[in-house]
Amino acid sequence: MVELRVRLGSKGQVVIPKILRETYGMYPMQEVIISEKDEGVIIKKPESDILEYFKKIAKIATEKRKGKPFKYNKNEFYEQYEKRLKRAGL
Repeated sequence: MVELRVRLGSKGQVVIPKILRETYGMYPMQEVIISEKDEGVIIKKPESDILEYFKKIAKIATEKRKGKPFKYNKNEFYEQYEKRLKRAGL
């Protein structure tokens, strides 16, 4: 387990060191979970899979369209995801 000391910025913000972001697959603009434990504050990556998140959105969209199914191609999704990661430099 790595333990690093970081400093709070003037607005109370903290930067997660690059080594930890890379280790845990965190990227810019990603949401993280901050929770309070007896030993202090814990920052962790959400455990949900991105594909599961989009399936939930698709389900909601289907319900709004009165039962008409929402179709998506899993391979096209991952291709688009990879292109966007490359474009973002990740």
